[in-house]
Amino acid sequence: MIPIGDKIEKTYKYGDASSPVAVATLASDYEKFDLKGYAILGSVFTENFGVQMAIANMLKDQNIGYLILCGQESAHLSGHAFVTLHENGVVQIGTSRRIIGCKSPLPFIDEIPMGAIDEYQENIKLIDMIGIEDTKLIQAKIDECTEESKKRSYRRKPFDAGMPEIGAYSWKKYSAIVEIEMKNRLNRK
Repeated sequence: MIPIGDKIEKTYKYGDASSPVAVATLASDYEKFDLKGYAILGSVFTENFGVQMAIANMLKDQNIGYLILCGQESAHLSGHAFVTLHENGVVQIGTSRRIIGCKSPLPFIDEIPMGAIDEYQENIKLIDMIGIEDTKLIQAKIDECTEESKKRSYRRKPFDAGMPEIGAYSWKKYSAIVEIEMKNRLNRK
């Protein structure tokens, strides 16, 4: 999803409702990926709102147990944010939750509840194919995940993370934190 003015532009589409696989093409245009057998396919540009919206959409669907990260990394390092959030979780800093070890410019995950982060870490298997745009390789991984899923009898319960409305200026709440970090970086030089 991309903030455009005061609205959010949808950058994903639904596929096979019974599929266990979500595919995030990161900064690559999801519409150029000729894939099948996915539950949801979309681009994710930002490390905070984009990642949170993707997680919220995945968790609503009890069938999704895999997230394939592919395509080109965004300027906001959204793929890196997905990976570090999955591996490290978050730390509370004042009223904000920061992704531990994330190098993205605004690595804050505040709009979804902690339970959604826990659910993402525990019940979504992350497949890191960042940088890969070869649809044959990605399709093979979708097929592999689908077959692996058929061997498991476990289905997780749907989780509604209750995403709030996000507008073009929602990121401004982090401006004070970013300003302090930039000053600290400049002072270290």
